[in-house]
Amino acid sequence: MKHLMQLALTLSLAAMASHAEEAEPDPYFCKSVPKPVVSLDHGSRYVAEDKSRSDFDEASNNDVNKQLKPVDTFISNLANAANRAVSTEVDRSAAAECVLSGLSVWASADALSDLSTMNAQLSAPSRIAGLAFAYAQVKPFLTPSKDQKTVEDWLAVRARATMTYFDTDAPRNASRNNLRAWAALAVARIGLTVEDAAMLDWADDSVRLVACQAAPDGSLPLEMARQELALHYQLHAVTPMVVTAALLQADGHDLFIACDQAIQRAVGFILDGFENPKMVETLTGYPQSYFNGSEKLRSFELAWAPAYLSVVDAPRLSAFVEEYGALGNSKIGGQQSLLWGM
Repeated sequence: MKHLMQLALTLSLAAMASHAEEAEPDPYFCKSVPKPVVSLDHGSRYVAEDKSRSDFDEASNNDVNKQLKPVDTFISNLANAANRAVSTEVDRSAAAECVLSGLSVWASADALSDLSTMNAQLSAPSRIAGLAFAYAQVKPFLTPSKDQKTVEDWLAVRARATMTYFDTDAPRNASRNNLRAWAALAVARIGLTVEDAAMLDWADDSVRLVACQAAPDGSLPLEMARQELALHYQLHAVTPMVVTAALLQADGHDLFIACDQAIQRAVGFILDGFENPKMVETLTGYPQSYFNGSEKLRSFELAWAPAYLSVVDAPRLSAFVEEYGALGNSKIGGQQSLLWGM
């Protein structure tokens, strides 16, 4: 039974990650635009009775993946095209227009506006972040147009809806854990794009809310409650916290020093955890998924490192990520070296 549970965990985590990794270079970078996903009504990936949210429900997890797949595929395609626009002058105009035209279709359909379940509300922000990152990369190469206004207005509405949900309706833990951090990232990226100070302040406050819970050792208590997935979700929380902090650094929001350098301590805990797996097992009471055969650490889970290293001198982190090569994650803009110069 334990073997079957580990197999299910491996397959589930692979499905969750399948569209997060860096898009492969593709000479035919402008893919057809999938039908806009306006409504999401999926449930949880996890067994309802499991308060730790670490035991996957196979049927429900499959439904989540089915509903989110077209969104994640679209984000991967946009990240590929946006990265092409940033990385080469040859296709720059065509790649930028590709991203804009695709987003315009989804914006005109008011995509992701009908989130009728709690879990749909919680899964949307990381996707909105990916869409916003793609647009932000190509905006400098676009001529102002009606389509741009359509896209920016739509992104702003999605950001405000995200803020309202997490301030008023999100479950207590979700409003303070990695999900709040992903909401902060989406709102920060959109706030910078549309120059909305209120969004930037909300993102700053949200990162502080999550990061300042860190224990002296850097562990995030709400992620440590995830049993064998504790270290996995510590990484999942650090990704948006670090990238948001790096994005806002130039705007005068120094989140890396907040709460006695809480983000830096959270990063340190990850490095400590991989150096000494027993430490996390002792803290949580469970061997972690990276060390019990359930999953392997993948490069996209470390894609936040270039953003971190653009602000913080961290030789230990540099050494740790070196073996993972190019770091990319479509939900934070694809190939990170293009965004952070690392």
